[in-house]
Amino acid sequence: MADKLKGPCPYNRANWLSRFTYWWIFPLFRYGFRHPLTQDHLYDVLPEDQSHLLGDRMEKSWNDHVKKCEKKGKKPSLFWAVIAEFKWEWGINGIFLVVSEGIKLAQPFLVGRIISYFQPGSTLSQTEVYIYAMLVAVSHILRLIVSPKYFCNSQHIALKMKVAVASLIYRKILKMSSWSKHSTTSGKIINHLSTDLDKFLYAVENFHFCWIGPLEIVAILYLLYQQIGLVSLLTLAVTLVLLPLQFMLGWICGKLRMKIGAAGDKRIHLMNQIIAGMRVIKMYCWEKPFSEIIFNIRGLEVFQIWKSSIAKSINIGLFQSASVVISMALFGTAWYTGVPLSAQRIYSTLGWVSCLRLTIFFCMMYLVEDSKQLASSLKRIQSFLTVEDMKVFSEGKAKSNKKGGVSVCIRNMTASWHGPLPQNKEGVTEKLLGQEMSEAFSLKNIDLEVKKGELLAVVGPVGSGKTSLLLSLLKELPPETGQVCVQGTVGYMAQTPWVMSGTFQANVTFGENVEQERYRQVLHACALYKDLELMRLGDQTLVGERGLLLSGGQKARLTLARTVYREADVYLLDDPLGAVDTEVGSHLFQRCICEMLRGKTRILVTHQLQYLRSADRIVVLNEGRVVSVGTYDELVKQGTEFSSILTKHDKDMEEKDESQEKSINEQGEKSTEAFDDGEFVETGDVGWNVYKDYYLSGRPWLYLPLTMFLLLIAYAANGYGNWHLAKWAELSNSLNLRTQNGSYPLYPVIDTLNQTHGLYTTYMYNITPHLQTSNFTTEGSLITVQGDELMQQYLVAMSVFVVGISLFSLVYFRMSVIISKRLHNNMFQVVMGAKTHFFDSNPVGQILNRFTRDLGLIDSLIPSLTSMVIEISVQLAMKIGITCIINPFLLLPLAPLVIVLYLIRWFSLPTTRNMKRLEAMTQSPIFSHISDTLVGLQSIRALGMSRKFLQDFDRFQDRHTSAFFLYLSTIRWFSLRSLFILDVYFVLVILLSLVLRDMIGLSGGLFGMALNYLLTMATPFAYMMRKTADLNTLMTSVERIVSYTKLEQEAPKVSNSPPPSSWPQNGEIKLVNVGLQYSSDTDQVLHNITCLINSREKIGIVGRTGAGKSSLLAALLRLAEPTGKIYIDDVNVLKIDLHELRNKISVIPQDPILFSGTLRKNLDPFEEYTDDQLWIALEQVQLKVKVQSEREGLYMEVSDSGQNLSVGQRQLVCLARAILRQNNILVLDEATANVDHSTDRLIQETIRSRFKNCTVLTVAHRIHTIMDSSRVMVLNQGKLVEFDTPFQLLQIEDGFFKNLVQQTGKAQAKVLQTLAENYHK
Repeated sequence: MADKLKGPCPYNRANWLSRFTYWWIFPLFRYGFRHPLTQDHLYDVLPEDQSHLLGDRMEKSWNDHVKKCEKKGKKPSLFWAVIAEFKWEWGINGIFLVVSEGIKLAQPFLVGRIISYFQPGSTLSQTEVYIYAMLVAVSHILRLIVSPKYFCNSQHIALKMKVAVASLIYRKILKMSSWSKHSTTSGKIINHLSTDLDKFLYAVENFHFCWIGPLEIVAILYLLYQQIGLVSLLTLAVTLVLLPLQFMLGWICGKLRMKIGAAGDKRIHLMNQIIAGMRVIKMYCWEKPFSEIIFNIRGLEVFQIWKSSIAKSINIGLFQSASVVISMALFGTAWYTGVPLSAQRIYSTLGWVSCLRLTIFFCMMYLVEDSKQLASSLKRIQSFLTVEDMKVFSEGKAKSNKKGGVSVCIRNMTASWHGPLPQNKEGVTEKLLGQEMSEAFSLKNIDLEVKKGELLAVVGPVGSGKTSLLLSLLKELPPETGQVCVQGTVGYMAQTPWVMSGTFQANVTFGENVEQERYRQVLHACALYKDLELMRLGDQTLVGERGLLLSGGQKARLTLARTVYREADVYLLDDPLGAVDTEVGSHLFQRCICEMLRGKTRILVTHQLQYLRSADRIVVLNEGRVVSVGTYDELVKQGTEFSSILTKHDKDMEEKDESQEKSINEQGEKSTEAFDDGEFVETGDVGWNVYKDYYLSGRPWLYLPLTMFLLLIAYAANGYGNWHLAKWAELSNSLNLRTQNGSYPLYPVIDTLNQTHGLYTTYMYNITPHLQTSNFTTEGSLITVQGDELMQQYLVAMSVFVVGISLFSLVYFRMSVIISKRLHNNMFQVVMGAKTHFFDSNPVGQILNRFTRDLGLIDSLIPSLTSMVIEISVQLAMKIGITCIINPFLLLPLAPLVIVLYLIRWFSLPTTRNMKRLEAMTQSPIFSHISDTLVGLQSIRALGMSRKFLQDFDRFQDRHTSAFFLYLSTIRWFSLRSLFILDVYFVLVILLSLVLRDMIGLSGGLFGMALNYLLTMATPFAYMMRKTADLNTLMTSVERIVSYTKLEQEAPKVSNSPPPSSWPQNGEIKLVNVGLQYSSDTDQVLHNITCLINSREKIGIVGRTGAGKSSLLAALLRLAEPTGKIYIDDVNVLKIDLHELRNKISVIPQDPILFSGTLRKNLDPFEEYTDDQLWIALEQVQLKVKVQSEREGLYMEVSDSGQNLSVGQRQLVCLARAILRQNNILVLDEATANVDHSTDRLIQETIRSRFKNCTVLTVAHRIHTIMDSSRVMVLNQGKLVEFDTPFQLLQIEDGFFKNLVQQTGKAQAKVLQTLAENYHK
């Protein structure tokens, strides 16, 4: 059976009847009822829905539209371009809506004819009434078929539009320039796809009401005029008052949604940085300032949501009460003016007023609101689509001048990172672009030739233009003057290693066929075999989001392997040896760069100066200019500033002794085979506890009773008023008949009124002028008085309903806003306090999803759905209850039909719920793919893989489209059958009432009331059936957020009895049997470490990958709770609270994390220091000149992750943070791993001078940096194996430390030995 669910979608081969009844999808229900559905059970996407076809259509349409607008001098509009491209699909679909609305208008007339059969003196024969009953049944069945078809087709068309525009967005990503890439963020683009494009799903189904609505108003006014005469003009008057008010409120909601979206973008952007940098935030104790920022942004967002909710609640109140207000106006005026009305006329009028309510006050209301939101969303997307594309610049002149044997030729090339200033500066990034990057770095007058097969090394200080030079060869940085020519294909490895989600092998082959021999050679050349042996699944291991479970060195070697695997003529390698240890670095240089790529043109950017002797030539860059070009010996002889660096390096040692790679969290500890790229997918039903948790978040003791009271009062008043209207209709029949015949048996009517209502003879009522002039008998006058009383009661009751239902919406939305705010705040506080292991073991996107998609649903969709479901449930219960009171025999068919309806829902719900979850699940790979593409965009283009990535995107989209189409179909399958049950009940009501008319003495007024209720139940009933299934699925978002409020927490941050403020004065650290385990399901990473670190000692910490170096620092900072005891100046730090400990230890991490905002905020988020103190700190790290050159100084904007600063500058900012804190303990976690030699030297000198009176713990990256340490701590497999001075450790034969030194090479080992002896003396 499961095999039958694969392959082509049955919709293609289904006949017309199967398509209209959705019978083709029944096998999916049958299987889904018994088994959980997975992605393996999804059918293939429909040919017409394929992403690449829709993308081609939309791209051509958009380009044509832009050209037409340019010719006419108009601004292009993505909104109208999309509408124009899909006009035939949604235009033809309107036929179904026309048929449905036509039937809807005919039904009140047919029902009115049947009601007339129950009126006294009816001339309708039994045969005629049964014919009308049959016509009503047929009309219901026909509308049952065409109405769901229209809405399903509309959703399908909206899905096509969504896929087409998403494809257009992705194609733009692949084409946009590097400048444009900096002007946006992955969060904003993902927001376009996840939030903005979803507006299609709500807006498209209402498009046709923009022309059907006015026509329907005219038709209904004509029909009402035929029934009640000039009084019907009041309908137009009320509509003209309410409709513009609704349009205005819808427009306000749309505007507010834009503000909500802007605030949400800002919050999500910051949340992304917070989650990614959580380890640093915890180290610096910055939870409070970031929490305040988030709460402030969220507060502004919630305020806009509340304003939107007010407008929305008023709008819903107008919709709910529109038909009641019109009815009150019509019947009240008719009563006052004496217009004769029968039950037939009253309930036909109510039927048409109900049609008016649904079409005008519901569909057109949402037409305005949703269209405004869609237009706003598409305007945001359009602003992205119009950013600058990557320029294709001419190479003709360069080619004509090329010399034989020259592979790369640059002639007088000047290029800069200037770009067009953004037109709408909405936030930090745009401000950055306008002020920072417009004055950004440039290459100047570059002249360079690289011969075929040459190994050219490029060196220079931080910010000299090394990476920019490579990007100019890739055409990512187009020249302003001069020419650039690259002969042949290009392979490129970026400075920041880029790993995409997927398997290890897929990252190496990168979409190409696996050639086993070359694949084996590449793995060997890139030293990856040892890593694969540690992975249970080998090269089929999933590497996680952006290589989550790989060390920095593994990611670098995997990126190099991908570059080398692809055959190319020219290889551009941007510092490929920066994140690996000496032994591995030497292997990569010799086996990969020199041997495997021999004969290829290689341009190598490097900070590893020991490899420069092996280069054919060296290019030295400074401030964007070529300072010198030549061989190693030639540069040394030139006597330049850089030759002195080289000479010093050559004399000291072959500088590079990269230490052991750093595993993430230094856990060698995380098991890659346990990783799963996919997020956990909930199964089963959503329990009542989720609803309980949801409502308990919003002051339920106040708002829940109040909302239910208002709702029950409103519908009790509604039922009460309608009952009195039915009785008034009966009295109107009596008066009309008496006027016509001159006699009428009044006493049975009076008896009925006395029994059901009670007669109040003590009150005098004003008789209308028309009635006063009539010659009525005493009985007739009594009926007139009674009619006055009934109408007044009706008007009062309906007024109560209008007020009650409006207040219900307002109070309910107020409660929903409070719920949303509290759920976010609770979740955020718990996430900020969660253990570090939680962030290490969960991808950023997965955590962020709770703060984006899930919270967005709680903000907007869930409040509307829950209020509607509650309101409709009470409404249906009231209507069915009154119908059964009118005709108790209707309870007989009601019970079995309810059971059948329940069974249908029970059978279908597992499938619909699983399909909704699959739809959400298949959307995640799309977002991950976009994130991967943005990070590795330059590599993708350089390796010529844009088409392959577009195909992958189309494949992910097709998977999601298939799931979404099946979800739409399952919902309609369920909706169609539940509506059929309601229609059966409607027909049974008519037939039973006709058969039992005389037996139960059914009057026309009450029968009309029952039929009117049943006639108006279909739409809300179908809506509720559909939305309860949706709500059940959407509540998983609440479930997921609530689950994040129960995460395991760190120890308390602050205690009532902290250590003295002067602690620690000495900085003495004592470890006693310290062990560490990150979580219960991981291995222990530290084992019984005992040692004493004296005050002001400088301790170096070394060891191989996974030895536990960073874990030791994590234990000291309690990023994970260790066992044993840790004393600092005789205070057991495991007994004090976290901020009391972490505030006293300065940390410089390996990855310099900066946050978007001002530089001052990055240095001092608590604003504890003066500007003078900040300038002194910047001066000590040699950043003062750089910052002073910026117009804003300390308030210069820092971009996302500090992208407008070099890696070295970012690391210097982190050093300035440590200087500011003035703590007696400093921890460096491989702080110089990713910086060049000069920055490394500056950091080391600053630490030696500025922190000479502090205890310093340094996880070593370059072994020479810890040769002057007081002692060196050598770790192996989580155990302390050696701890002594460097000199003493080198005396141990076959010692761990001695082996590490010897692995640097004979020359370097000799230099290190000499350094150890000198420092020892």
